[in-house]
Amino acid sequence: MKRVVSVKVTLYYEHLCPDSIRWVSAQLAPNYDALRDFMEIEFIPFGKAKSINGGESFQCQHGPKECQGNMLQACVLHYLPEQQDRQVSYVACQMNFNADPRGWQCVEQSEAHLQSVRNCDEGVLRTQLLLEAERRTQQIPLTFVPTIVFNGKFDQTLQDRALKDFRGVMCELTNKRVTGC
Repeated sequence: MKRVVSVKVTLYYEHLCPDSIRWVSAQLAPNYDALRDFMEIEFIPFGKAKSINGGESFQCQHGPKECQGNMLQACVLHYLPEQQDRQVSYVACQMNFNADPRGWQCVEQSEAHLQSVRNCDEGVLRTQLLLEAERRTQQIPLTFVPTIVFNGKFDQTLQDRALKDFRGVMCELTNKRVTGC
C-alpha cells in the first residue's frame, strides 16, 4: 500500500520516564503497523529536561542517566532520517521496561551506523541535537510527559485521549481510513 500520510504526530518524551515507556509500549508499538501509512511521526527525546549554560550540561527529570539516554536517542534518530519504520522500531525497543537503560543494545538492532552514533554520543553533535530538542519542546505547553502533538498544534483534549486511545484519535483524524476503526 502506498503511504498516504495525513497526520503528523510529534512525540515529546523522556528516556527513563515510566509514562513515556508505557505509552510507547501500549499505544504506539502495538498500533503502528495499522497506522504507519497514515502518519508521519517525529520523536523529540527531551521532556522536562533543562540545559545549563547553553548546553554545557543538562538536568533531567529522572536524573543524569536519563540525560545520557535522551542524548543517545537523539543521536540514533539523527542517523535514521526519513526511515520512520526503523525509528519506530528503535524507539519501541528502547522505550521498554526490559530494555538496557544505557541503550546500546537497541542501537545495535536499529541498523543506524554504529560508529556515527558513537561519534555523535561522544561529541558536540549530541549537545546540538539536545539543544534543538529543548527549543522544539519550549514551543508547546508541555506539562506532562509524554506529550503527543497532532499536525503541529497542541490540543489538550486530543493529548488526553491519545494517552489511552491513540488508535481511536488516529481513526478520527484520518476519517476512519485506518484498518480497524
